[in-house]
Amino acid sequence: MDPSVTTAPNQAEETALIDCIISGQASKFEILVGNYQQRIYAYLLAMLGNRHDAEDVAQETFLTAFRKLDQFERRSSFYTWLHRIAFNAAIDLQRRKKRTKNQFSTGDMTETAEPKEHLSDSPASIVMAKETVSQVQIALSRLDEERRNIIVLRDLQGIDYAEIATMLGIPVGTVRSRLHRARIELRDIMNAMGIGDNATQQIQATQPNQAALKNQTVAQGRDQP
Repeated sequence: MDPSVTTAPNQAEETALIDCIISGQASKFEILVGNYQQRIYAYLLAMLGNRHDAEDVAQETFLTAFRKLDQFERRSSFYTWLHRIAFNAAIDLQRRKKRTKNQFSTGDMTETAEPKEHLSDSPASIVMAKETVSQVQIALSRLDEERRNIIVLRDLQGIDYAEIATMLGIPVGTVRSRLHRARIELRDIMNAMGIGDNATQQIQATQPNQAALKNQTVAQGRDQP
């Protein structure tokens, strides 16, 4: 297992940990931060395309989660709740930047998460993979915010359609249609850049595995941060 990827903790243990924090053992919140900071940062980096913004919003996400932890109703996994806080914080930042007419930065797109290296990989293949990741990140930055966000949520983070619909406040059918259009536009951008339209698989390889998290998601009800 890649040491940079943490596995989802046992839900019963996590529930007990949250109870301890709420009861006054605030220092234990650092454990939750350690469990999820890699995933949250990787998600925000893909969504915002800028390391500085991703770091700031990740910090804001955990501060908000700490302040509102007693409002976590546990109808979904803690990560689902935390992820929604991160998503809302990122959307708020994007809106603030748009209002102040700041341009979306592509300068840091080449400094994003790198593909995992395996012992069997040759130095040449590792370099090529990193270059592909950088190119796909740049292609993502050329999408408008709505389309970039939905690509990140579904194709990079693996969030299910129903959850995306809840996060965006739109019907599942609209999620599917927007995603379809976003994928077509991203494919066209990547083809114009001279990279294969399946190159997003290189980006997917850099994102934390969501399978364990999906198993924790409760089908009925969702917590609102």
